[in-house]
Amino acid sequence: MKRFLLLAFFITGVVILKTEAQGGPFTLDVVSWNIEFFGDPTNGPANDDLQEANVKKILRWLNADLYGMLEVVDTTRFRRLVDSLGNNEFGYFIAPFCSNNQTGTGNGWLKGQKQAFIYRKSVFSNITTRGIMRGSSTGYTNWAAGRFPFLFTATATVNGTSRDVNFILIHGKSGAAQSDYDKRFGGANELKDSLDAQFGGKNIYIIGDYNDALNTSIYLGANGVTSYVKIVEDSTIATGPDYYKSITLPLGASGQSSMINFPNVIDNHIISNGVIPWYVPGSAKIMTNVTTIIPDYVTAHNTSDHYPVFSSFDLAGVITGITNVSANELGVKIFPNPFSNDLNVKATKTLTNVTMQLLNMQGQVMSKQTFGLITAGSIVKPTIPVMQRGVYFLKVETKQYNTVLKVVEL
Repeated sequence: MKRFLLLAFFITGVVILKTEAQGGPFTLDVVSWNIEFFGDPTNGPANDDLQEANVKKILRWLNADLYGMLEVVDTTRFRRLVDSLGNNEFGYFIAPFCSNNQTGTGNGWLKGQKQAFIYRKSVFSNITTRGIMRGSSTGYTNWAAGRFPFLFTATATVNGTSRDVNFILIHGKSGAAQSDYDKRFGGANELKDSLDAQFGGKNIYIIGDYNDALNTSIYLGANGVTSYVKIVEDSTIATGPDYYKSITLPLGASGQSSMINFPNVIDNHIISNGVIPWYVPGSAKIMTNVTTIIPDYVTAHNTSDHYPVFSSFDLAGVITGITNVSANELGVKIFPNPFSNDLNVKATKTLTNVTMQLLNMQGQVMSKQTFGLITAGSIVKPTIPVMQRGVYFLKVETKQYNTVLKVVEL
């Protein structure tokens, strides 16, 4: 059972109390976070004890089900961190490899930047982990001398619904030089080829520190083409049996940053087409509001130079052959928006077997209605329960198509 916290957030200048933490009890909540040389006595934040305490506070506040953690150096501190969250509630896996060490033992591994998963035991079962492409010499070079993608495969169960899932945690080659870009480019291409060949039809989440933006590139000579272009182009092309959606790409395109001192979103989440129906629209976000928990997070640089990245998924989303389309393509218009109490849905085409669901930001269904026939030009009014003001989503679905519209309750 997830814990609940008392938080405050601002909408149109009004303070509204919200009792739940960032993660909700009805969604699979995922976080990736580079915790900058965690526990390294000579790199990263100066006070390792304070860093550990701050990371602990933020993880409790995030209240997620799965954390993909990067730059874990001190494994003893990391184990203590997970135990402090409740070792009956959370478990963890640390990759048995890192840059320049593939044995999982010795001084090179102990002092290296390692990848790790923290997972909620009540949510995940049948867990296996392994590195991807570890037998590839080109992969070794392109993934920062052996910092291969780390795979977490499991069955996730949330709110009575179980799904088989595959999380791939990556830490791309750093640097803004052409050689760095070329290695990231090669690594991303080989990863995509490996996924297409070995993970066809599976539910994939690619999360972590990409060390490059998705909407552009930190390497200026790339003329705005991300080194992950082979994966990212699926977000617009979306063809074939296996394609991917870059759910954090819009954050970078809107000018956000995932670091306290860098102007791009280089920490990202990408999902495969099987996961797209589960994604809670608008839930992908850069958690710059960690400053509500650690006020001097930025000014003191005492925890990490990266912000956590968060996304939510409703596993009850029906996986069918239904195509996601725009509201215009489906044939619906909504008004007024923002609205107060009443919302109108006008059909611009005749629609049959229509389901309308109103969901909140956590993916919870606030109301649901079905209509056998809505003729072109007619207007229907979805049932609107008593709700707090804020952002919601109206999902309109037929047997062939669905669309999700963002609506605002005043």
